[in-house]
Amino acid sequence: MDGLWNLLQTIWYQLTFKAQPLPDEVRLDGLTAVELASHGLSRLILAVRDPAEGEAAKDEIAREAPECDIQMWSLDQESWPSMIAFAERARTELNRLDIVLLNAGLKRLEFTRSPTGHEAHVEINYLGTALLALLLVEPLRQTARQTGKPGRMTITASSVAFGVSTRDIEMPQGGMGILAWLDDPASFVPDISRYCLSKLLDVQWMRAIAPRLDPADVIVNTLNPGYCRSSFHRVDPRAETVSNYLAWSSAEVGYHLTDAVVQHPDSHGAYLSEQRIRPVSKFVSSPKGREIQRKLWDETIALFREECPQANIEEFTRGE
Repeated sequence: MDGLWNLLQTIWYQLTFKAQPLPDEVRLDGLTAVELASHGLSRLILAVRDPAEGEAAKDEIAREAPECDIQMWSLDQESWPSMIAFAERARTELNRLDIVLLNAGLKRLEFTRSPTGHEAHVEINYLGTALLALLLVEPLRQTARQTGKPGRMTITASSVAFGVSTRDIEMPQGGMGILAWLDDPASFVPDISRYCLSKLLDVQWMRAIAPRLDPADVIVNTLNPGYCRSSFHRVDPRAETVSNYLAWSSAEVGYHLTDAVVQHPDSHGAYLSEQRIRPVSKFVSSPKGREIQRKLWDETIALFREECPQANIEEFTRGE
């Protein structure tokens, strides 16, 4: 029943809600969106896996903000060394880091394994995002203590997180942990459910890391950016068809992303949708959901310590 209600809500908001750009009086620098070009961007770091796509994005932003210092940095969320190197570069080369938008995403309908050995949605959408969230706290915090303003970190989730079956994370099979079971091809159904589940993991990770951060240093939240008309759905013909009737434009989705990383100073640990703080699902906020959240945190930290011991996440392992 919750899944049906979530679907009806999504359709309603896609048809009726009109996203608003940032107010003209907002002046910002160092933010990651074309929509912010009119708000005084001074430096933008584009984290790219494909240099050709990065160049296209850079050219588009440069047309809107010719005075912006646009830099392309290599980042592969299927490589632990790449993520560690990216975060270390941010820590040592940038004189300030105000905002981090963790927006990488993958959607496939078949089981594929990442070079790290993990199922691809788990690796890119969840584990890569989770590791970067840990590693980029320190440069955000350093800037906050210099400027007196909290850094901002936003993790892109989706409303589909609240309509997916939670069976695989509540009852992993074969005596496995959550992540080990999700890496098993036997757990995979050839539809969009794994993508949806990976977004639920993102919500739970954000809710797990938020209490471990001081919001005076870093405000972390997550958001539903809405159903976007883009090439993201190219592997899913049904979704592409639906997007012709329901999807928002890339610009409208950009309004949601920039709203989440700039506005809502009271959104630490919160989920945003339609540019406002919204409640999470009953499962996420339930005792069972909180238990799964704790297990997921423990398993994820243990995985990072084993597979990428060079990652500096010591502050998040104290008191284990």
